[in-house]
Amino acid sequence: MANVLLTGAAGAIGMDLAFSLNQAKVNTYATEADDDNFSLVNKNCKYYKKVFKVPRAGSDNYIHTINKIISDESIDLVIPNPDFEVGFISKIRDQINSPLFLPSDETVQILLSKSETAKKIGAFAPKTFDVDSEDDLSKAISSEEVVWLRPKTGAGGKGSLVVSDSKFGWMWIKYWRERGFSSTWIAQEYLRGGNYNVTLIFNRNSKLCGMGMLERLGYIHEAISPTGITGDVRLAKTVKLDKIVDVAKKAVNMIDSNPVGIFSVDLMGEKVSEINPRFAGRPRLYTLSGANFPAHIVNMELNGNSSYLESNDGYKLIRQVDIEPVAIKLEE
Repeated sequence: MANVLLTGAAGAIGMDLAFSLNQAKVNTYATEADDDNFSLVNKNCKYYKKVFKVPRAGSDNYIHTINKIISDESIDLVIPNPDFEVGFISKIRDQINSPLFLPSDETVQILLSKSETAKKIGAFAPKTFDVDSEDDLSKAISSEEVVWLRPKTGAGGKGSLVVSDSKFGWMWIKYWRERGFSSTWIAQEYLRGGNYNVTLIFNRNSKLCGMGMLERLGYIHEAISPTGITGDVRLAKTVKLDKIVDVAKKAVNMIDSNPVGIFSVDLMGEKVSEINPRFAGRPRLYTLSGANFPAHIVNMELNGNSSYLESNDGYKLIRQVDIEPVAIKLEE
């Protein structure tokens, strides 16, 4: 039986990955750096065989601690998550004593920057403006009338705002800076249309071995976010729209002509808003629709299985805090 190590045990995506691997009877180990989150998952999550408390990524003892877990538990594969840990592990991957399922470091670092991603994919991205001053923001609004103001890095929609007034938008940036939020900012063309995720999985030979697509329909605590987006999906359904999938594939290939690993492409309509080098759609929904991508990755990596797996459309995920998510088959 395979032994897999996940990082970010208490995160929503980490829990989805653990659920999926547990469904396939894979021994799933995980790490957690936050004390409170560790207390939450250490003994109370049935999907993990064991959760380890580790230093934060980048700390002096982090690499040694991860490698000790790999050695002690005979780990076959590491699947990193979330962004900060992905970025750090990617840079020091040669020091990790286990295979990692990640794109190349050059690709990872591009994808962790929304502005660099937009530059690479050109017309597939919304128009993007760097915002270093109120004047920069004013020029962006003059061009687009309404813009999506967001940090260059980060996840979960943190700091994002729909803006049509540069003075108000610049006050918003100053507010976040005064709170110690250090990211630089961009303004992007405000997109309308469906809120989609296309997850593409490539093996070591850059063969596409998995594709899942969903549409996000709502978020947990969306009423307290100025944009209605919190990054924590409450409702989603699997769909398949060939034109959207084609855009996602082309965008990935513009960034990396020999992709390896997970490319989780978020789109609004037919424009790519960001691409993550990790799972960002809901792995649990894909698994419950019949496409267990985490287990498929293990099979690819350990058994050389390069078959193609695709999510089935017509399944709806329903999530809420403090209760196990469910997926239901929608009526035709």
